[in-house]
Amino acid sequence: MNIRIYPNKRQRRRMETYLRIGCLIYNHYLEKKINTYKETKQSISRFDQTSDLTQWRKKENDIRDIPAKVERDAINRLDNAFKRFFCNLKDKKAKPGFPRFKSARRWHSFSISQPYKCVQNGRISILRIDGLIRCRNLRSVQGTIKVQRIVLKAGKWYCHLIIEDGIQEPEKRPIKKAVGIDVGLTHFATLSDGSSIENPRFLQKISKELRREHRRVVRRKKGSKRRFKAVLRLQKSHEKLLNHRVNFTHHLSKKLISEYDFIAIEDLDIPKIMKGRLAKHIMDAGWGRLRWQLTYKAERAGCTVVAVDPKGTSQECSQCGQTVSKDLSERIHKCPYCGLVLGRDENAARNILRRAIIQTAPRAGRAMRKARRALIRPASAG
Repeated sequence: MNIRIYPNKRQRRRMETYLRIGCLIYNHYLEKKINTYKETKQSISRFDQTSDLTQWRKKENDIRDIPAKVERDAINRLDNAFKRFFCNLKDKKAKPGFPRFKSARRWHSFSISQPYKCVQNGRISILRIDGLIRCRNLRSVQGTIKVQRIVLKAGKWYCHLIIEDGIQEPEKRPIKKAVGIDVGLTHFATLSDGSSIENPRFLQKISKELRREHRRVVRRKKGSKRRFKAVLRLQKSHEKLLNHRVNFTHHLSKKLISEYDFIAIEDLDIPKIMKGRLAKHIMDAGWGRLRWQLTYKAERAGCTVVAVDPKGTSQECSQCGQTVSKDLSERIHKCPYCGLVLGRDENAARNILRRAIIQTAPRAGRAMRKARRALIRPASAG
C-alpha cells in the first residue's frame, strides 16, 4: 500500500534526521567491512555489525536518539547489497557492482519492521516521532502490517506498508477467452485477436521539458542551494513521466485481466535487450512493468498468465508452423506454404498464444501440430 503523507515542519526535520543517521551508519559499516577484509582477509557478518551497533549506541547520543530498527535497516541494506554483488559475480548474468558509499542526498528511505499501531484514526504514526501525520488515500488496513517504509521522492513524502492479509489465492477461472500479447515499439502491444494498443511515447512528449531542466541543473554551481532547487525540479519532471507510465500500464493490465482468462506473454530478457541502440525507447515503453502488473493481478483474480520463449515468434507461421524468414523492416507476414497473410506482430501474438497452450496443455499442443501437418500437405505435394 502506497500512501502520500504530509508531515509538518517538526516531523519533517525528524524524518530527515532518520535519513541522515541511516546513511551515516551504512557508510560507517561499509568502510569498516572494507578495511577489515584488507587487514585480515575476513568479512564482518551482519550479526557482528548489529552487535557493534549496540555498543556504539551506548557511546553516541545522536545514534541512541534514533530508533534501533531504523539503524538496523541500514545494516540490512548493506548486507543485501553485498549479497547481490556476489550473486551477480557467480551468475554472470548482470554486471556486478561493488557497494558504494552513499551521499546524504542519495539516501531517500528508511524502514521499520513490525511497526506498532502505525495506522491510527486515518493517519500515520512513525516510531518515536511525535504526533500523527496527515495522509492521503489511506484505505482500511486488513491484516498484519509487517514493514513500514518511509520514502522521500522529489520533495514529497510517502509511506509504503507491506501487509500480510492472510487471504488465500482464489481458484483459477475457467478458461473461456484466451489471448497472446506481442509487445513492440510501433504499437505498444498487439493481441492475437488482431487488435492493437498504441504506444503512448510519454518520453517523447516530455523530452523538451526534461532537456530544459537538465540544462538548468548543469548551469548551477555544484553544492549551491540553487542547484539543489534545480535538481528538485528535474526530479519532479521525472516523477511526472513515471506516473504517466504507471497509470497507463495499470489501466491496460486491469482491462486485460478483466477481459481474458488466459494471457500469454513473452519471457523477454529486458536487461539484455536494453544494451542495443533502442534502449531509450524500450525503457519508455515499460514492458517489464506491464508483465509485473499482469502477474500479480492475475494471482488475485484467478486468471492464468504464462510467459513463453519469444525466440522465432515473428519468423514462424502461426497457421502452418513453417519458418518464413523476414527482416525487421517487413511488417507483413506472407507465408508461401499455406498462403496466410497478416500483420507481423499479430502473427507473433498468435505464436505466443500457441506456445503457451502447448506449455500448459501438451494434448492441445499435439492436436495443433496434427492440424498444421494437414494444412501443409497440399503445398508440399504440389
